[in-house]
Amino acid sequence: MDLDAYSQDEKTKSAVERKIQILTEAVIRLESEGPERFPDIDWKAYRGLGNFLRHSYHRVSDEIVWDTIKEDLPSLRAIAEKALLPPQTLR
Repeated sequence: MDLDAYSQDEKTKSAVERKIQILTEAVIRLESEGPERFPDIDWKAYRGLGNFLRHSYHRVSDEIVWDTIKEDLPSLRAIAEKALLPPQTLR
């Protein structure tokens, strides 16, 4: 799927935005240990994205969501998988 197809597919957009909201909630729950274990993540930006999707949904840019999917989520997924490991495993 490319950006144009994504922009035209309301069901997919809704599903993707909902999953990003869930992801940003998980980021909030990692607040206490996340920045310490993974300082390279822009934790504030992810929290802000979730708030924007929840409260300003009528102004969501398909391009920004698409860029987030393509550019940010792959590295965030790798970090999330590490975050699920016990801390001693990461040494």
